[in-house]
Amino acid sequence: MHRTQIQLEERQYRYLKARARRSGKSISALLREFVDDQIRTQEKRGNDPLLEIIGMAEGSADATARHHDDYLYGNEE
Repeated sequence: MHRTQIQLEERQYRYLKARARRSGKSISALLREFVDDQIRTQEKRGNDPLLEIIGMAEGSADATARHHDDYLYGNEE
């Protein structure tokens, strides 16, 4: 196991400290779990670079979800 030192914003530290207290784990253990979750997510997605853009845009997904073919291929009406 490697030892590392990080700096956290105050709100990040308070969040981790409270979550650690509730779960009975150390902050280090929680951070290792968070990293493991990210690794598992990446492994599930594979190496498709297009999947990296998911979640990058902001806004309502309502119209985009309903009319995605129109946005991708043009409206043929």
